[in-house]
Amino acid sequence: MIEYLPIESEHMQGLAEAMMAAYAEDPWNENWNLEKALIRIRAILSNYRSAGMAAVEDGKVIGGVLGYVDPYAEEDFFFVSELFVRPEEQKKGYGKGLLLALEKELQDADIHVMQLISIDDNLGFYHASGMGKDSVNVMYKRF
Repeated sequence: MIEYLPIESEHMQGLAEAMMAAYAEDPWNENWNLEKALIRIRAILSNYRSAGMAAVEDGKVIGGVLGYVDPYAEEDFFFVSELFVRPEEQKKGYGKGLLLALEKELQDADIHVMQLISIDDNLGFYHASGMGKDSVNVMYKRF
């Protein structure tokens, strides 16, 4: 049975392994190592009012969602930095379950807006999860 649990230190290794597996697949094809994945997760969780949920089945982490509160003048929002599910567990509702579990935690903390950046390949998933497109464009420069 799947459980959605607030991230604890005991989940770190499993989260890193799940993230590495998820990003090794299309469309990313990224070659993460365990050390770098753990650094990424710890970096996200060291932000202001960071939080996350781990999807755990029979003691094994199969996915996670993590981010932090981004404070603004009138209303703070939660920025999701990472959402991932092991490839063999995708398309079973666990990603949506992670977002719903996080949403409940955020509501309890009086945060009522969630925001993230997505690639085009995942827009259908996020729309099906109840999210809409913001008016903000992501800008970057490689140098």
